[in-house]
Amino acid sequence: SARARLAAEPHRRERPANLLEAMICAADEGDSGVDDITVAGNVTTLLLAGEDTTSNTLAWMLYLLQKNPAALRKAREEVQRIAPDTAAFTIEQMDALDYLDACAQEAMRLKPVAPFLPLEALRDSVIGDVRIPKGGLVWCVMRHDSISDNYVPQAGQFDPERWLQKGDGAMDKHVSMPFGSGVRTCPGRYLALLEIKLAGAMLLNSFDIASLDTVDGKEPDELMAFTMSPVGLRMRLRNRVG
Repeated sequence: SARARLAAEPHRRERPANLLEAMICAADEGDSGVDDITVAGNVTTLLLAGEDTTSNTLAWMLYLLQKNPAALRKAREEVQRIAPDTAAFTIEQMDALDYLDACAQEAMRLKPVAPFLPLEALRDSVIGDVRIPKGGLVWCVMRHDSISDNYVPQAGQFDPERWLQKGDGAMDKHVSMPFGSGVRTCPGRYLALLEIKLAGAMLLNSFDIASLDTVDGKEPDELMAFTMSPVGLRMRLRNRVG
């Protein structure tokens, strides 16, 4: 369908509208180093490699919402107002869930599933006043300034409202970068956010969270494997009536 769209609208080749179109255009150039196999591999990675990161982010978000009843209530009210029919969700409705999006952003600030970002210098580089030789590794700690009171007021609190503030009180979006940044930013960013909002909206519409905690009631441990996941977190749902 992407190829058909490009054939029907040739002007899109000058300015591809999405990553898939850009990869197809590169593959069609012939000397770009990108072919159809590469395109298919990247699409598969985009869809499947984000499974753990997205599901763990959703788990952390629901846990933090359960611990903050006022935020949970506001998220549910927004979903029921904007997207009340779970069987008929639309992209436009998901885009309009600003508070639920803020909940996801706040969960990723406090509990980023990729708290470390290792990078390799492809050429001799200088970062700030530090020289990085070609082949040198840079270990980026993504959860440092984002949970510091020096950069985020009351940084230890789960407060989605901070992402909705405008003007002088607006949140600095570059303090928390769970998807990385620049040319190496995560290509699945918007798909992951859409999936989180879809799953979150479905759950908030259809269920009450009867319980969501560890067996001993303590905060779940953070297990760092491929992604950072909550250990021992258990959820019990109850069908909503009416």
